[in-house]
Amino acid sequence: MSLLFELFVVNQRIRRLVRAALAEVSLSADEYAVYSLLFEQGPLTASEMARRMAMPLTTVLDYLRGMDAHGHLRRDRHPRDGRAHQLSLTMAGVAEHRRTNKAWERMRSRLEGSLPVSEKSIRRALAALDEAVAATLNEFELQPVAAD
Repeated sequence: MSLLFELFVVNQRIRRLVRAALAEVSLSADEYAVYSLLFEQGPLTASEMARRMAMPLTTVLDYLRGMDAHGHLRRDRHPRDGRAHQLSLTMAGVAEHRRTNKAWERMRSRLEGSLPVSEKSIRRALAALDEAVAATLNEFELQPVAAD
């Protein structure tokens, strides 16, 4: 099997694990990631969020609409760019993030305790893989490769 197929399989298992771990809370894994970015690094603009999560801006905007509808998103004018908004969590958004974080931390702790290699080694390998994926993606986006 190829490395990409093995990553696909691991991704499927991770998604199932996270779904099971977060079954009792209202945020999905993807929503929790968006909330976590704002919780840990906010305030941010939507464009900054898209860059940091390697996600299309339109997808980020979809998540933000949902957060806004639940009263979890605060928008303040950007101090240097009047067209942009700095986004952060409201108190209700922080509370929802904390509820989900408890379930997340139980799962994370159990998973990391089961790792046969150090977390640091895995993070290094993931960083190297991310760099290679980003470089290859850039090549494809600059000049698409024709199928054989």
